[in-house]
Amino acid sequence: MWEEMLLTEQLSIHMDKSSHRLELKLREHEREDTISAVQLSQAELTQLLHTLLEINRCFRGDIAYFHN
Repeated sequence: MWEEMLLTEQLSIHMDKSSHRLELKLREHEREDTISAVQLSQAELTQLLHTLLEINRCFRGDIAYFHN
């Protein structure tokens, strides 16, 4: 059963606890009838979170303790 976790004008996030899936829906700003959706597994969600954190560190100018 899908549960809504976040709803904004451009982004909608739902999760299904039983199947461990996350669904992201993005709405185009110019064309509100166009929606792109992607479903992620728990592993893909973890990879996405690590990537977003790395992007955030880059934006802030942080120096990584461990280099890739």
